[in-house]
Amino acid sequence: MRLNKLNIGESGIITKIHAKEPLKSKLLSMGFARGERVKVLKHTLAKNTFDIDINGVNVALRDEEAREIEVMKES
Repeated sequence: MRLNKLNIGESGIITKIHAKEPLKSKLLSMGFARGERVKVLKHTLAKNTFDIDINGVNVALRDEEAREIEVMKES
């Protein structure tokens, strides 16, 4: 499942980053790495942008960035 498919309040563990450079380096520098837990705090109605919590830090991602991150949804 991709990060952009999670709903508000849902969380998951990153399993893979599909992005190509330079986006992949940008995501890694913000803490988006395999094994990290992410939680969707909020998103716009059209899901164009997402506010994500990763390691206690709030990060805003666009839909095209969030869809490059594969997660395993936590139950």
